[in-house]
Amino acid sequence: MVTPHVSLAALEASSSSGSAAPDAPYGTRQDPLSIEQARARIREDFLCFAGLVTSQVALPDGHAFERSPADSLKHQLTWNQRCEVLSASAGLSVFGRRTVGDDSDCLQLQVEVRYFHPELHFRHTPRSDPRVSRRFNDGFGAHLWVDQGRPYWGMTRSLIAGSEFCSGVPSPEALAAEVVRRLRLAIEQRTAPVAAAALAD
Repeated sequence: MVTPHVSLAALEASSSSGSAAPDAPYGTRQDPLSIEQARARIREDFLCFAGLVTSQVALPDGHAFERSPADSLKHQLTWNQRCEVLSASAGLSVFGRRTVGDDSDCLQLQVEVRYFHPELHFRHTPRSDPRVSRRFNDGFGAHLWVDQGRPYWGMTRSLIAGSEFCSGVPSPEALAAEVVRRLRLAIEQRTAPVAAAALAD
C-alpha cells in the first residue's frame, strides 16, 4: 500500500477547527472539515485506493502503471493550484499503458481508473462559510477504461464487460476490491499476441 505523504491523524491533532466524526470522515454541513483535514483525507484515501489497485492488478508484459510524471499520483493530487480538493473535484486517475510507446501496436492496452470521493464538506478558514465538493455523491466511485488497440480515435475496442461505472461504495478499500475484479476480467479479454499472429496468417 502507498504511504500517504501527509498524515491525516497529525493534521487533525494540530488543527483547531473542523473535526471529522467517525461516521462522517468527509464532514457534514453542520460539522465541516478544515481545509487541511479535507486535503489530507482526499490524499490518504486516494493513495490507499491507488496502492491497492496497482499492487493487485497485473498488466500485460511491456505495460505498467504511471508511465510518466504527468500521470503520477502526486500530479493527480496537485495539478489544480496544488490543492487536493480542487484537483479531485473532477476525479483522480490512475493510468496504465505501454512503458515504451509504439503507435503501431494494435495489441496494446490503455487503462484508466478515475476515482471519485464522497460528498465533502469543508471550510477554507475557521470563519468562512462551509463549502461542498462533489455534492450528492453518497459513496466512493470510479469510472473504468480498458481499451485495446492503437492509441487513435476509432482504432481501439473496450474490454470492459457491462457497466464502466462503480458508485455508492462505502470505502476506498471496498472500491479497490471491485475495481481490481473488473480490471482483471477486462485484461483477460485482451487478444493474445500468439492468437493475433495466427489470425493474421
